[in-house]
Amino acid sequence: MGTKYEWIFNGSFDECVHTCDPTWLPKSPKWPFDEIKTESDTATKILNTMIIVVDMIIECMESSKGKSHYSSLTKYFDSLVPLMCAFEDEMDIHGILTDKKAIELTEAYEPIPTNSMHEGALPDVVLELMKCTYWNETKTKMKPIVHLLCKSLPQRCQIRNLQDIILNYCKQDDLVYDFMSKTVLCSILGAYSHSKKSLSWKTRITVLRRLVYSPPNRTQMQEWLFGGYQHFLFYVIKEFLTYSIRLIPSLFEEIRDTYKWDAFESCVHTAMDNMRDFMESNINKSNTIAGWLEGIEPMLMQINKQQLGNLFRPQRMTFTNTILNLCERLDEQNNQSKPYIAFPREYRNLMRDMSKRIPRTPNVPVEWLTYFGVKNNAVESLKNIQKHYHQNTFRADVRKLLNDVSRWDFEAIRELFKIFHQVHHMVRIFPLPKHYYISQVKALRRRYELQDGEYFSDNVGMVYACLACHTFKAFVVKSTDKISNLFANGHHKVIINDETMKCYCGRRSDQNDSKKRPRVAIQEFIEGSIESDDNTKRAKKKQWKMQRKKYMNDECAQTECLKFNMTGSLFQFYNHLYMFCPLCASPTLFDPKQNGKYGLHCGQCMKDGQFYTRVSCVICNVLRGAAKWDTMTYIDDEDGEEKSSVICQSCDRPWIHSDGAPYKLSVLKSRCNKV
Repeated sequence: MGTKYEWIFNGSFDECVHTCDPTWLPKSPKWPFDEIKTESDTATKILNTMIIVVDMIIECMESSKGKSHYSSLTKYFDSLVPLMCAFEDEMDIHGILTDKKAIELTEAYEPIPTNSMHEGALPDVVLELMKCTYWNETKTKMKPIVHLLCKSLPQRCQIRNLQDIILNYCKQDDLVYDFMSKTVLCSILGAYSHSKKSLSWKTRITVLRRLVYSPPNRTQMQEWLFGGYQHFLFYVIKEFLTYSIRLIPSLFEEIRDTYKWDAFESCVHTAMDNMRDFMESNINKSNTIAGWLEGIEPMLMQINKQQLGNLFRPQRMTFTNTILNLCERLDEQNNQSKPYIAFPREYRNLMRDMSKRIPRTPNVPVEWLTYFGVKNNAVESLKNIQKHYHQNTFRADVRKLLNDVSRWDFEAIRELFKIFHQVHHMVRIFPLPKHYYISQVKALRRRYELQDGEYFSDNVGMVYACLACHTFKAFVVKSTDKISNLFANGHHKVIINDETMKCYCGRRSDQNDSKKRPRVAIQEFIEGSIESDDNTKRAKKKQWKMQRKKYMNDECAQTECLKFNMTGSLFQFYNHLYMFCPLCASPTLFDPKQNGKYGLHCGQCMKDGQFYTRVSCVICNVLRGAAKWDTMTYIDDEDGEEKSSVICQSCDRPWIHSDGAPYKLSVLKSRCNKV
């Protein structure tokens, strides 16, 4: 502001032409490289304005390197390049720039900074980042653009076959081709806000003339660029990832804690800055894309090899699940039917209380095990394995560790991981929006026939869950065709201590093995045969399962149920989300698909705009239950009009639906009562 450069930014290029002062024309302009002849004053004025604007922008760029507004200046300069190229080509073809042609070219290639290449002009695929596989492996089919974004993650073996994948996707998918074309240009120019190195103004003219003003067609682009230069394309996608991931703050914070993201981001940015520095010298020597990229591929290949130690290795199971799974397998191998034979219950309860007091974190505080008497060498080994789990699973090391420790240490390790996984990942409570809470309160008042202003008793809105067998105790209403649990109240399989009034789980697992085994031939029981050994092992395993079930039944009966008020809350309990239906207050599974005409509801409580629980039989007035009901037509005794209503199975008769005229309601009630 307040300088000679201000007029450039106050309006469009057309306005600059009308306000341009000819005295500002530089004696030795940086552009054009060759003198351009004009026909008359109009063409001269347009050309002089262009020379002045280009010269001033270059002066601003040279004095603003390293400053925050430098990228805005490069964006403005890039918007001028197509018009500069058009004037040069017109001079080469016709030797003179006419007034008509000057006006036509200015309108066709009007410099608009927002249309030039920058990070905001890239294809909007940010939401596709939510579909990438950050934490575990997946074999499911994904969209081509999602697959490419997954390939850019700092994980092992991602560059494998990348060149062929990009080429095939570019041939088949327009979005992928557009994405790759623009990200390549953005990376070459250094148009990202994080770029510390960008091309000079002379080099930018060469690049933009080749890729923007007169770009290669799709076939040429696929042959020249997308068919080779695997590591270059690899890092182009990586640079886009480092920029776009920050646009989703919640995702960025999560992967920042999981991956070595800061080191990965720094490596990618440094590599691409070096690439642009290398390309700067190549462009001054060659006019071909192959010449521009000469020597860049081996450089990026070497950088990529140096990052192997910082790569994340997604696992099919988390470290916690791996520990728990191995503990279960070792108990089965050793025929240990009592998993809590050594570690006392009061210590387990103490672990649970400690886990509740710390913020949610993905890593288990293994150092706590020293407080419970676990040997230091086992604790240190476990800490080291957890730290490097995503570089190498260490599954064999974990198995050996768990196999060598004492029974006390074994149970303490398992219990800590089990409780921490449960408290921080499997059992969580999320507050619902205010309007959901208000709807649930109204529904609870209707359900328990409470008047406005009347206080809720302690049991209203209260739910129970067993942490031992992972069962939700309330009667859950699911969105199915069959009516189930809609009229149910209370909780199932819950026992109460009469003295303490504490609730415990009353679930009992079936001790019989439900899996049917095929009958075995007599010859298989011959002594010393392989079949005999297999059957012995099978019998031992069956016996272990039965003993295990019996012990876990006892464990359930001694574990106090989790108790809390679910009103206004979304309850996550082992991969399920529970809430009260805002219409009928029945406990139900949260399902976004049920958010329809009547709002979010359980899928069973509404029938033709009426509460299902309030529909009653027109004959006996009994409230509608789970049995099958039918619809009938009758004549109202008061107004004589035909009406339709529901009739229960007990009152329904074949003659009611006969072909004759509808009966009066009084006749129907009289005949049904006589019967």
